[in-house]
Amino acid sequence: MTMPNLAPSGPDPEPTRTLVVSNSAGTAARVAAALSQDVSLTVNHRDTSLADLARVPSVDIAATDLIIFDIRVGNEADLDALQTLRTMGHDNLKFLGITAQTLTLATARALMDAGVDEVIPMASIAPETPQPPPVEDPPPQRHAGDLHNGLIVAVCSARGGVGATTTALNLATQLARPPKGDSHGPSLRVAVIDLDIQNGVLGASLDVHDEGEVMDWLQSGTAPEEDFIPRSIKTYEAGAFDVMPAPLAFAPLDILQSEMLAALLDDLRLAYDFVILDLPRAVCEWIDAVLTRADKFLILTDHAVHTLRQTRRLMDTFTDEHPSLPIEVVVSKDSRTNNSTAALKEAEAFLDRKITNWIPRDDKSARRAADAGQPMLALRPRSPVAKALAPIVDSLKDAHASSTRRRA
Repeated sequence: MTMPNLAPSGPDPEPTRTLVVSNSAGTAARVAAALSQDVSLTVNHRDTSLADLARVPSVDIAATDLIIFDIRVGNEADLDALQTLRTMGHDNLKFLGITAQTLTLATARALMDAGVDEVIPMASIAPETPQPPPVEDPPPQRHAGDLHNGLIVAVCSARGGVGATTTALNLATQLARPPKGDSHGPSLRVAVIDLDIQNGVLGASLDVHDEGEVMDWLQSGTAPEEDFIPRSIKTYEAGAFDVMPAPLAFAPLDILQSEMLAALLDDLRLAYDFVILDLPRAVCEWIDAVLTRADKFLILTDHAVHTLRQTRRLMDTFTDEHPSLPIEVVVSKDSRTNNSTAALKEAEAFLDRKITNWIPRDDKSARRAADAGQPMLALRPRSPVAKALAPIVDSLKDAHASSTRRRA
């Protein structure tokens, strides 16, 4: 066990009074037990979040030298609590954040700006220990079974009409297909989530509708309950993937809070191999929950000058606080052969990145798919659109299989 040296310096310092807090079951006790082996520490623990700790009047923060807390990515309340707790403690109070996942540079910077002295992996303090098997098997549920480590793929458009929803559905169709040459092989679990809660048509395009569960959750203003995903998800049998449609009733975009979406995405990542997000054409406050979790962020655009400008605006907005966001620009309803080399180089220079993904226009197939209520690639699995999407699909599958990517 390796701990950073956050104790006060001196010839013979007193033991560092340490408080471990986490609202994850058993985490605080496990970390405290590991730390108690260090004679230079006196360790207590509380099963609570950092935000809730700041609201407990009985806790004597002034008598604490070191607070170790479980980082909850995207939770603004914890960042605010850091400021409150620092004012409640003495001048030498230190904060150590622990996390079981890889943090983005933007998240780490936000934690440091809020007053965290150091961030370290959970395993360096308390390695995972085998858990005893449960006495009884839990009752079967819609998403029971092995936990997944899903890839989160966000899809947004630089302007209306470039086909973000169509692309999200086509990606889901391709990803959900069994491996080539093995029609009976295991398929990857795929879900498409319509986050355009105000004007989303993803579900309607498949004749799949919300039955009130999504709107009830939005109006609750809380994190989703344990059974929310099996209640709100609809299986689209023809495409072999699942859909969470936007609510039928009109919902303002700001009804959704960042903490609510963060909790939903974390649950979806554990239930599916791929979670595809169809985003609205608006920059909402809750977009941060997406930006901190997206393994791939696709921006659909075209070659028009004004659309490229809007694409650059979106890229700058998203990467301002999230510089490591894995953005890919996709030129939709166009082909590379329609653009001169000079025009392409000028566009790439303006966007400061290579454009390697082009999805051709196929209006006839798009109309047929709309009339049939199916994704285009469900009707034409060998269309030019399928060929154009193949490199993106392959890269997503490679990323999902990688052992070095961010873990759920």
